[in-house]
Amino acid sequence: MNRWMLSLSLLPLVPLLTLAQDCKLKFAVVYNDGKALQIGLTPEQKKMWDRDSVKKFKGLCLDDKNPNYFVLWSEGLDGAELAKVSLDHFNNLRSTGEVPGSGTSVKNFSMMSNTIHIRPSSQVRARADYFVLDASTSPYAVVRQGQGFQDVPQGGTNHPGQTAKTSDVASTISDPAAALENALKWLKKEKKL
Repeated sequence: MNRWMLSLSLLPLVPLLTLAQDCKLKFAVVYNDGKALQIGLTPEQKKMWDRDSVKKFKGLCLDDKNPNYFVLWSEGLDGAELAKVSLDHFNNLRSTGEVPGSGTSVKNFSMMSNTIHIRPSSQVRARADYFVLDASTSPYAVVRQGQGFQDVPQGGTNHPGQTAKTSDVASTISDPAAALENALKWLKKEKKL
């Protein structure tokens, strides 16, 4: 009888021991907002990790205390400088009705009072950049870099009095969960886990 009681009392520890034995590579996730580094997962990254870690990433363990690798990510916008001049022109025309550089204004200009549909530009792309850093080297070596993004299915709208930003015309949106997933897929393949 005591054997059964002991077996039953140890039963909750079996999953913990199994997970500890399956951990072949530890990683931490770090976000760089341009000012400070923040350790941890976003809610979307956590949802992806909770859903996929057992099936897709067996052997990988999230450990921000003693990782073998860091996945450093940040968000950015490619091609923003290409769209900036056009958007500055659009915003000036939208708010003042004046054609920049000409000194002339357009009277009864419908662009000032109508809602306008903004189409995405294939030249402007938002993305989450990731870098995989090897924590066994000093300084840490970048061993992989890539991106995570999703296509934008359609454009947005610009209402009277609003200004347009370069992110409004981006053809993709940043996806930190996809960036983390891409980094972990690479680690799993590279380390043959």
